[in-house]
Amino acid sequence: MTRNALCGVAAVSLLLAGCSTHAASREATPTELPSSTVRVPRHVDQSDRPQVTFDPCLDIPDSTLTAAGYDPTSEKNADFTGGSYTFLGCSYDSFHKPEGFYYGMNVLSGNISFAEEQEKKKDHSTPIEINGRRALLIFDSTVRDYCELSVETPYGVLGFTRSIFADHAGPVSVPEWCGGLEDTARTYEPLIPKED
Repeated sequence: MTRNALCGVAAVSLLLAGCSTHAASREATPTELPSSTVRVPRHVDQSDRPQVTFDPCLDIPDSTLTAAGYDPTSEKNADFTGGSYTFLGCSYDSFHKPEGFYYGMNVLSGNISFAEEQEKKKDHSTPIEINGRRALLIFDSTVRDYCELSVETPYGVLGFTRSIFADHAGPVSVPEWCGGLEDTARTYEPLIPKED
């Protein structure tokens, strides 16, 4: 084999190795990390609470958002980083509904305990299950066009707060306030890390 041929083989080998490395690094981008991967959270509070290991902004794939009826391009940061607890979150708008409205939803992953959430929402919540996890459907009839849902996680809670915005005059029917929110939570629940 000539020297030029050997150099060509070496160059092709390096290119192939580079492609393999690129493919591996592409598979490990933050938006595609498997839920079992542990990373340092974007924010860590000053408490001794668990670190928030599920980040809605990084761990919900666009395909899951779309399947649940939300527009990935509408994503906005909705973090709350207090000194004694942390909520990592993003907000999303749904695609417009034929009924003439759309939803605005925050997905908030926090390290308050499920017991704290139960106590805080006890006057307006109903215990439910989401794919076998304890959860609360939170409905307050005095807060118009609004509904919440919280799911227990190993580090605390994953919360959904959703408002309805109509593109016409008049109220949105009360059953619509929470309609479909449990289905949305069931779509997102498999992404939450399991107990260690």
